[in-house]
Amino acid sequence: MTNRSVNKMAPRNQGKIQEIRKESMKKIMQAAFLLFSKQGFEATSIAQIAKQAGISKGLLYNYYQSKEELLEQLILDAFSQGDNLITHPGSDDPRLMLEDLFRWFFKELRERTDYWRLVTELTLKVDRFRFVRDITVEKMKAYVTFLEHLLTQIGIENPAGEAKIIMALFDGIGIQFVMMRENYPLDEYEHYLIHKYCKRET
Repeated sequence: MTNRSVNKMAPRNQGKIQEIRKESMKKIMQAAFLLFSKQGFEATSIAQIAKQAGISKGLLYNYYQSKEELLEQLILDAFSQGDNLITHPGSDDPRLMLEDLFRWFFKELRERTDYWRLVTELTLKVDRFRFVRDITVEKMKAYVTFLEHLLTQIGIENPAGEAKIIMALFDGIGIQFVMMRENYPLDEYEHYLIHKYCKRET
């Protein structure tokens, strides 16, 4: 085989390798989340995660060094879309940007309730999972800063205080919803927040 043939195949093979790697990591994350949610973090072993993912334990260690690293990635993934809304907003209108953030939050609760239940449980176990709390606190600070910026542009009185109140509401709504599920008036809270902060004056 000529060098030219090898060079033509290399990018194609590299793309296939990356695709396989991405799929394997996805399977591992899904397996870890399922087991952490079902039987708890402490009761779940790396071997169990590998078996659930349908891969070898050795292959899993090629991607993640520990359960803690897996858990950290799960937490970061939970905030990924919210982070994207902050860094790459879909509008220049602060009211629309704020509405997008509200809708993302409530959509996440509806569609990934079990995901956020796990995040909430681990965050509350601060002595055991301090790194989870640290990640969450860091994210919340970034969101408060973003909210304060938007509220200032909108002209809300005391934007710093209002931003903190909104984040406190997010925390309370999230905890209550994961406990009450279908009995919780999630739609009402979403409508209230959007109406209060995002409505346009006529």
